[in-house]
Amino acid sequence: MSRRLILLGHYPPPVVLEEGQSLLEAMVALDQRGVRHAVVVDQRGCFLGIFSIRRLLGELLEGYEKGDLAERLESKRVEEVARRDAPRFVVGEFDMEQVIETMAEKNIGAVVVTDSSGCVLGIISEKHITGAMALSSINAAVHEIMSRPVHSLPLEASVADALRLMVKHRHRHAPVVDNENRLEAIVSARDILALLASEQSLEMIRRGEADKVYGLEVLRIAVGAPATIRPSSDISTALRIMRKRGVSALPVVDEGYHVIGIVTERDFVTKLPKLMGVELFYDLARSKLYVARVVA
Repeated sequence: MSRRLILLGHYPPPVVLEEGQSLLEAMVALDQRGVRHAVVVDQRGCFLGIFSIRRLLGELLEGYEKGDLAERLESKRVEEVARRDAPRFVVGEFDMEQVIETMAEKNIGAVVVTDSSGCVLGIISEKHITGAMALSSINAAVHEIMSRPVHSLPLEASVADALRLMVKHRHRHAPVVDNENRLEAIVSARDILALLASEQSLEMIRRGEADKVYGLEVLRIAVGAPATIRPSSDISTALRIMRKRGVSALPVVDEGYHVIGIVTERDFVTKLPKLMGVELFYDLARSKLYVARVVA
């Protein structure tokens, strides 16, 4: 059977970092472009690794707790933090089954597309995959793939508390709840990044006043009255809400607005193939993914 070659993803990637650039430059670039992944390349434009917001959060927390945040941001190089063993796919030789299988197996949010010499052409992320899925009808309930238990934050939590929770549990989102576990807001890694990458915050960090930034109440940067989904709702409904609202996660709530789970783009990519059967899942999205060959 012939397959349409759809250029799913970003070509070229929205953020490309050259080896030798600093964490500060990477942080500002990710914030300005509103993305979670950057591709790190050498002087020839060949692939070295993937720099993710999740890895950046770890550096931001460690630098704060060790008291060397300003120096770390200026002096640490992106290639020191990037995932050097991240898979790359060579254009035109492997189909989308390998793309999704690799992302699910390695639990990663993006893969890079290169030419045969290793020069970077584009990036395919879980957002591109879930965006294609949103056009499909998927007869499964949210509770079948949602993540639980949920690691939430209390109303009085600080930005530092949110950062510690995300780094510890490898999350990018944290619901903020009241004493009865009712949802009040949700904070994301991008919310934290936007705060720390602002000129005001960076100036305070340079003056040795990181405590004033990290000590802010998380409600100052969290999104109030966030979009939610019920556990019995269809997965397709969740995908359409996420696409319409431009979010990558939905808190799952019961009738009393108590948080009982969370569903993220990663859940769709890693859990749907196992839930629905690989062939059915691939048939739903086949015409939406780029054909490539995995080489790493």
